[in-house]
Amino acid sequence: MPPNVPTLDFRDFWHIAPAGVLAAWGLVVLIVDLVLARKRSVDERRRTIGALSMVGVGLALVAAAGLLALGRCAVEHFDTVSNLVGPSLAEYFGRPGGTILLGTTAANFQTDVFNVLYVILLGLVVWISTSYTFTDNWGEYFALLMWATVGMMLLSASEELVMMFLALETMTICLYLLTAMEKSRRRSAEAGLKYFVYGSVSSALFLYGLSLVYGLTGTTQFDAIRQALIDSDPGDGGIAGNLAAASALLLMLVGFGFKVSAVPFHQWAPDVYEGAPAPVTAWVSTGSKIASFVVLLKVFLHAVQPWSHPSNQLMGPGWLALVVVISAVTMTYGNLAALAQKNFKRMLAYSSIAHAGYMLVGVAAVSVSTRGVEAAGSVLYYLVVYAFANIGAFAVAAWVVRDRDGDQIEDLNGMGRQAPFVALCLVLLMLSLIGIPPFAGFFGKLYLFLEALNQGESTERLTLMGLVALGLLNSVISAFYYVRVLKAMYFREPSGARLRPPRAAIAAPVVLSAVVVTVFGVAPTPLINLMKSASAPMLTAVQPASELVPASPAPTPAPAVVPAPAGAPVPAAASGVPESASGLAG
Repeated sequence: MPPNVPTLDFRDFWHIAPAGVLAAWGLVVLIVDLVLARKRSVDERRRTIGALSMVGVGLALVAAAGLLALGRCAVEHFDTVSNLVGPSLAEYFGRPGGTILLGTTAANFQTDVFNVLYVILLGLVVWISTSYTFTDNWGEYFALLMWATVGMMLLSASEELVMMFLALETMTICLYLLTAMEKSRRRSAEAGLKYFVYGSVSSALFLYGLSLVYGLTGTTQFDAIRQALIDSDPGDGGIAGNLAAASALLLMLVGFGFKVSAVPFHQWAPDVYEGAPAPVTAWVSTGSKIASFVVLLKVFLHAVQPWSHPSNQLMGPGWLALVVVISAVTMTYGNLAALAQKNFKRMLAYSSIAHAGYMLVGVAAVSVSTRGVEAAGSVLYYLVVYAFANIGAFAVAAWVVRDRDGDQIEDLNGMGRQAPFVALCLVLLMLSLIGIPPFAGFFGKLYLFLEALNQGESTERLTLMGLVALGLLNSVISAFYYVRVLKAMYFREPSGARLRPPRAAIAAPVVLSAVVVTVFGVAPTPLINLMKSASAPMLTAVQPASELVPASPAPTPAPAVVPAPAGAPVPAAASGVPESASGLAG
């Protein structure tokens, strides 16, 4: 067999064990519900199938955390791991991260970290789902949650276009069905239909854009796409005049813009967030957004990075100018539209749009930054703290829907008196979303904006300074609609039915989310360092796992990765990029 053709190593399936556990357990849950629990009442099935689903989440968490721990221990304590699992597996897990499954999927520290994150967030969503009855099809519901998570895991790990698209569709098709799961409410079916129609159109356009990239480069591998674009650069200062390249960029931005709900591709978000069951909305706004942003970073900051700003002008031809404009419009529109909302979930939808705009500031910063790992790590840090804040907020929405059969902001009236501890936790989450110190949301915005300002070129700095100034102004605007929630809880008399004491399925996710945004606000360094380490593989070239050299028992720390701005190649030795990843510097 030719040496450059990747081969399938069955040990590779160890790396997708968390996804495999969830995929199989989804079938188990579905079969148990259809065969053994069908004669029970709806509430009994909800509790039984929910508990069974939590068992599957626990098994997936063990698999994900075990892979993460095994990989780190194989590097730092090679002899010990070799005695436990054998030298062959110890060498396999102790090697630097590479690609598996014929080069389609990454197996590295980043994928292990995000697999753990997805499983934790899934556990919270499953737990919230058991708090009230909103569907009769509990087996299908929990199975779809797990299968959507499998799509998210594979999406984050994708290293080529076909795997990325298949994982993306796996995730979104499950989310379409979950959105329409509350059959007793017409708005749920309407939300599912709108989500499906918008998603289908965006997927078709996205696939056409990917086909253009393949036609221009002759490959679907991210690393190979980047190298092909560098080799074919005519040196004319951009993609102006290249209609196929410009079309590919626009169509890919449409696809990614839909997934992250960026303006003008956001139209689905308010209706879907309002119409879907609260736990489903929580999963759409957190898990799918994290996976979409991770793969967006991999595609735009690595695969098509040469198309970023090849003319060395921030607002010249290239995708960077489009991202800057979309970021500015997204954060502004999202915050202004949220001011007029009376529905709590719809307000959070526009808030999610605004936060997508803030994250795009980080994407723009990474593309021109000389501190690639730090800048990308700040985006991932923001994603994590945003996800936990939103999970807690939608847990409260589920509680209000259960007790007051509504999700308007006025349905929160008097919550500060009836459930003071949960109301206090929601206050902490809202303050974090605003960006008030010392909560994690403040440091998320701080790291993003500082990386955007940390540029050497005067033209780049002026443009990004304007973007940061707009972000700060929008943060002030956001305070007005978040404070309306606090006003309803503490300064208005209770209205409607009395809120019953929240069960553990509601209280625990809210409390845990509040703890996360507080702890990582007071002590943000551990999480930001973890996200920096996780961001490094996204910005470097990867090799098939079979070609990688096993790590020694006492390896030296990996050097920081510094992506070179387009048009200014940096030697691998000077940039701090390992020789095996020197393709990043062009």
